[in-house]
Amino acid sequence: MINTIKTAQSIGLGHYRIEGLLLAAGEGKRFNGSKQLAMINNKPMLACSAEMLASTDIDSMTIVLGSNAVAIQSMLSNAELTQETRSKMSTIVAGNWQQGMGASIAAGIKKLDKNITHVFIGLADQVAIRQKQCNLMIMKSQENPKKIIAALYSGKLGAPAIFPRTYFAELEKLTNDKGARDILRNNADQVISVAVPNAAKDIDTKAELMSYISNKQQSEL
Repeated sequence: MINTIKTAQSIGLGHYRIEGLLLAAGEGKRFNGSKQLAMINNKPMLACSAEMLASTDIDSMTIVLGSNAVAIQSMLSNAELTQETRSKMSTIVAGNWQQGMGASIAAGIKKLDKNITHVFIGLADQVAIRQKQCNLMIMKSQENPKKIIAALYSGKLGAPAIFPRTYFAELEKLTNDKGARDILRNNADQVISVAVPNAAKDIDTKAELMSYISNKQQSEL
């Protein structure tokens, strides 16, 4: 694992602290249930995503909840999570989560401590993303601290993405279901893309979940 503090100092950043926002507020209409609690590798989906993100070089992590928040918080309290995950993890409930992903991002940004210089925004249902890919994005951010770092997949930019504090005020005003796409589009000259093909594999339906599990089992044979 990259030592974030040493790396930041070695490239002259001085203070660099990055928090992960893991968005998990959705109702899961297409999934017909709470997909955050769906089982993958004998663990709820959200627990798997939280452990992956916590294992990266982020300094802290906030999971943004909304629909079915009480049950999901109970799951997180009782799940077998690593000590590293629990030490980095906190949760909030976005009061207006029904407005869409943008509202969840805004709620997470409002919670950030003043010493956070960058935010890593990820989606709980992008279950195929791996630690190595996230750490590469963080390293690019450390090397280019004023730039936005965004995943490139299926010919487009999207989550996960890393934003410097310069964009926090704009992120805090988001309300719709587009997330931060417009910010990426409007600041295209300030975006560094990182190829993350696994980001295209999100889970929106039970059929997609079964396909992911089946493909994963096949690859492990």
